[in-house]
Amino acid sequence: MSKIDTIKLEQTAIETHKSARDRIRGAVLKRISSGVYLPGERLKEMTLAQEFEVSQAPVREAFRELETLGVLVSEHYRGTRVREISKQETHDAYQLRGYLEEIAAQQISLEKLKDAIESIEELQVTMRIAAQTGDMESFARANTQFHRSIVSMASNKTLLKVWDSLEIGMRSRLNLQKNEDKLLSLAEIHQPIVDSLKLGDLKQTGTMLREHAFSFLRDLP
Repeated sequence: MSKIDTIKLEQTAIETHKSARDRIRGAVLKRISSGVYLPGERLKEMTLAQEFEVSQAPVREAFRELETLGVLVSEHYRGTRVREISKQETHDAYQLRGYLEEIAAQQISLEKLKDAIESIEELQVTMRIAAQTGDMESFARANTQFHRSIVSMASNKTLLKVWDSLEIGMRSRLNLQKNEDKLLSLAEIHQPIVDSLKLGDLKQTGTMLREHAFSFLRDLP
């Protein structure tokens, strides 16, 4: 076997491994959001490895990524479990997020906005494309980065630290799993925010961001 063939085989193996990890991560997220996996329930690497017909390595990596998102929690002697997130915690997080993003928008300087608006527009386009292709993971990443980019421009940097502590990425992914059939409309509701930013109407942008976050409160069970 030539060196080139060996490299190609290695690349194929890596892509297969990543694909398995992504499939497992997506399946676990979907099962949590739909109530198949309940809060506090223990998830076993071996069981999922057998189900997806893979080794335990991609399962372990998927678990690690979901821990980073705050969806799972691992404890000695208890294994990996679904993190318990109360309705009240979710309500409080989205409510606080709305106020934080409203304040952040009003603290953006027009100079910073001018430098960042193109990348924010690109993130909205990424969301639209991801929605059209059904790429949930790309949509979730772009959605989180869209809002984080806006908060990061605020003159008060403590706002970003508090925003990050709300684990918006994790909550957004869980919410998207419940609204998989509405991805395109979810992408489009970001367009008025982009338009408002382009006009430099930061007070209006803040109001839109607050109302955007509050809209998810109506869908809480």
